[in-house]
Amino acid sequence: MPAIRSTVLRLERQIQMDQAQGLAALHQSYEDIGGALLKLARERGYLGSDPLGALSHLSAPSPWDVRLAQGAIELWRTFFACFRADEQAFEAAHFQERAAQVQQRIDALAGADAPPDLVEAILATLSGLWDERHVEISQRLDQLIKELTEHQAKLGNADLARAHQSDEMGRAIQVVAAAFAEFGEAVPPGTQPAELLGKLIGRYRKDLASAREKAQITALARRALADALNAAASGGEPPNLGGDDQAAVDAVRRLARDRTQAEEVARQSRGQIARLQAEHRELMEEVASRDRRLARYEMGELKVGEEDERLGLYRQAFAEHQAGRDPKQALARVRDLERIVSIPEADQQQALKILDRQLAEIAKCLGELRRINPLVEDPKRYRPRLIMGSKYDFRTLPGLAQATRDAARDLEAYAERSRWAHGVSLLAKDLPKLQRVFKEMVDLVAAWREKLGDPPPASITIRVDHGAAIVSLPAILATDIEAVLRRRGRNATQAASEILEVLGECVDLYRKSLERARGEPAPRVDAKARESANQGLSRLAAELTALGGTLDAGFGEAAAEGFRLQAEDTALLADEHLLLLAAQQLDVACDVLAVLPGAPKAAFAGLPARRDLDKLRACCHERVAWLEDVARYRFELRGGAAAR
Repeated sequence: MPAIRSTVLRLERQIQMDQAQGLAALHQSYEDIGGALLKLARERGYLGSDPLGALSHLSAPSPWDVRLAQGAIELWRTFFACFRADEQAFEAAHFQERAAQVQQRIDALAGADAPPDLVEAILATLSGLWDERHVEISQRLDQLIKELTEHQAKLGNADLARAHQSDEMGRAIQVVAAAFAEFGEAVPPGTQPAELLGKLIGRYRKDLASAREKAQITALARRALADALNAAASGGEPPNLGGDDQAAVDAVRRLARDRTQAEEVARQSRGQIARLQAEHRELMEEVASRDRRLARYEMGELKVGEEDERLGLYRQAFAEHQAGRDPKQALARVRDLERIVSIPEADQQQALKILDRQLAEIAKCLGELRRINPLVEDPKRYRPRLIMGSKYDFRTLPGLAQATRDAARDLEAYAERSRWAHGVSLLAKDLPKLQRVFKEMVDLVAAWREKLGDPPPASITIRVDHGAAIVSLPAILATDIEAVLRRRGRNATQAASEILEVLGECVDLYRKSLERARGEPAPRVDAKARESANQGLSRLAAELTALGGTLDAGFGEAAAEGFRLQAEDTALLADEHLLLLAAQQLDVACDVLAVLPGAPKAAFAGLPARRDLDKLRACCHERVAWLEDVARYRFELRGGAAAR
């Protein structure tokens, strides 16, 4: 126990010693801290010896910091107040935008002291803004110095220029004085330059006014002369100018009148030539057809060559008969050359009955057609009351064949007339389109002739809306186009190129309408290789004139009536079934003749349906040609004599 107690006592003493040492160390630390605080506080103006007071003094804000913050804020406000009024809109706004955050913190102080970080931000921001402001002001000063230098240089140049102008003014005064001397006027001494110049300008103005008055009088006279010449050239009544001008106007008027008459004669001649050429072609076709008919010897005469060949075949047949051979082959060839139709009596009587009946039906149809439009002789001649009074022998096959042939010719005439009436109706349908194209063509030619300085064309005076205009306009247009072709130059070439395109369409449409109306192709002139615009225009103008002549020759009668069909032609088209019925009866008659022994071969095209007048006309023409050939044959009864 005593040992334990002594140990405890030692421990207690040790603890007391440690506590005493700790208190001593704490006291020493307190004194050190207090001394340090007092030292710091005395450095900031503290005069006491209490550490707590020193600590309070240290924690209080420094008056130097407050003054620094106030000075920084004042400097901030001074910086932004230094901008001029003209800089507020741009430069000041630019700097205020950059310092907006700092300004917001300054505004938020509301009279309190600024914290150190705000002071640092103010000073840092002001440093950057001031440097930028300084650079900007320096640049402005440099610019002002530069401009000042330039202005000083210009001022020196202005002095030199003023001296030069002074010299020039002296020379100008001498020139003005010389001008007055030319007018014969002396310059009073001591007169100011402006006064001299004013007098000189006044003199010049007076002379200029006189010259303008003379020029105006001359221009009016020239314009009056030009208007009078234009009126004389265009066929109007020019005013009386008197003197040489009136003589010139009268000469132009006579020239224009002579030219108009010459153009009218040329147009009439061109139209007449085109019409005569078309009529010549039709007449030559008719003459050729008549020549072919005459060559066939409608009444059966034989050619000399055929007669010689026939005699030779007779001799050959006689020689074969004497030699004991069959001469039938040679005799058959003789019959072919002699154009003999050999038939028995019974077949002849049957053919006579059928042909007579068919001829009666054809005559009946022709009678109905003649009541509509009397184009041919009275078809009663095919059914006469007195047989002896007719030129046809209706009791024989040759007589009936000839009557059938002539009836077919009458039917062909009605088919031609019906096709003509149908062509007129087609032209009437195409008339509005043709009128539009011709109107465009006339306007184009008139516009180009005006550009080229030519008088208005004669085609512009034609009423395009009149039906007969499409017959007369081609020749007139061709004459107007020739006037364009006679011009030379770039404008004339351009006019030819532009007119060529429209004229080509006009000619194509005109040709198509004419071909539809006639039912046969119209003559065409092909373009040459590498044809120029003028050559093409001349070719198309000639072709248009020829087409107009063809239209005039074929449909001049209808053109005079505005392509309106007469009542008989309209009725003929309406009763087209009569033509078809007569053609059917004619077909039966042709079939009766075609099956006779020795008759020429017949390969007819079939008759058309309704409203195919082109084919009907071709069928009639084909059957007429065959019947003309049949009429040349001799008809011979077997065991009897040959009949003509």
